[in-house]
Amino acid sequence: MIAISTVEWLFGLLVLIVFTNRYVLGSLLRVLDRRPQEGYNVDPPHWPTVAIVVPVFCEGPSVLQTAASFAALDYPRDKLKIVFVDDCSTDDTLEHLQEACRRYPWMELIQNPHNMGKRLGIKNAVLDLDTDLVMSVDSDVIVDSNVVSELVRHMYTTGADAVGGCVFVSNAKETWLTRMQAVKYWVGYHYLKNVENAFSHVMCLSGCLTLYKREAMLAVDKDVESRTFLGDEVKYGEDRFLTRKIVERGYRTRLCFTARCFTKAPTNMPAYLNQQLRWRRSNMIDLITAIPHLHKFNLLVLIHYISMGTLLFFYPIFLLSKTMELQFVMPMLFHALVVTIFAVAYELTKHRLPEFAQTSGIWFIVMAAVFPVVYLTMTPLGLFTLGTTSWETRGGKKSDNSGISTEDSINIADLGGTPARARKVSA
Repeated sequence: MIAISTVEWLFGLLVLIVFTNRYVLGSLLRVLDRRPQEGYNVDPPHWPTVAIVVPVFCEGPSVLQTAASFAALDYPRDKLKIVFVDDCSTDDTLEHLQEACRRYPWMELIQNPHNMGKRLGIKNAVLDLDTDLVMSVDSDVIVDSNVVSELVRHMYTTGADAVGGCVFVSNAKETWLTRMQAVKYWVGYHYLKNVENAFSHVMCLSGCLTLYKREAMLAVDKDVESRTFLGDEVKYGEDRFLTRKIVERGYRTRLCFTARCFTKAPTNMPAYLNQQLRWRRSNMIDLITAIPHLHKFNLLVLIHYISMGTLLFFYPIFLLSKTMELQFVMPMLFHALVVTIFAVAYELTKHRLPEFAQTSGIWFIVMAAVFPVVYLTMTPLGLFTLGTTSWETRGGKKSDNSGISTEDSINIADLGGTPARARKVSA
């Protein structure tokens, strides 16, 4: 009984810290930021050159949608370069990439000499570039037409060295699971990074959409050259790892709320659980390997970072204790209350998203049941499989993009060297 009481007390303390940081302090800091939104929309004296690097592996025809969204960008064409990096896809992705380059001859396609993962693919591509800025975009993503301009303006006006955009779900209407995730993504980008953003100390900028100063990327080149844990190479959580290394070097990282992209969410439970398992491994390894560098973080961000990491390990223990006491229903009721509040908030603002990315907020209530179960199962499993090198959702299987037409199914108008290096591929 004493042990259970201790577990409940520690859990309550962690929840209080995380809730205060994320939803109270974070929201307050965002509201108190007196700089008007237009303050982030000042054009730089000269538009910098930007290279969009897109690592690709087994994405099939969906890469055509990604290319089409790039073709609609409003950024000066003479300042923009698009580079697709095929990581030796085992399906028909290369053919679709070649088709994209035939449609848009100003885009470039290179292929890695062997499958080397996202981290090294981007690293090698950056070394071959000479642009001022480098943007990382995932291969299943479509972007708003103003996304590059918005990120460049935000970087210029804030003095940031890396700026990420907001990621939403493009297949929101496909299944009950994608509907739930559509709301979850919205909550994540509107509420979960405000404390970090207030201090230009965002700890994870998504690989789906992030703009970097090239000098910041080069500063961490040696850091990303080799990434191992327990003697095994780690190929997941690349964006989190890269962002943390940039922060450790003293660079400023921010999130731009007016830059948006849209990604495909897992459509079935096995794919979703694989994604959650991969993310949990990434979070755990990131926390463990960051310990020697914690003194380099902003104090308030550090409190937030440590409390979130501790809760990740501690929450399954709390859930297990409640399950053993046959009181599992209480955590689910608590989550039901929280997700209902966010579902209402989503309903009030979802009109700002394009129609294809909207769903009903009521689907988020499913999260009240999914969230505890995922934490109770995937977190312990992730902890005991930290040494795996598997990418899970990108594990080399032939992509299944049967729901994506080679004719761009989403209306883009609705969207606001060396032997070890890659080789250029003819379209």
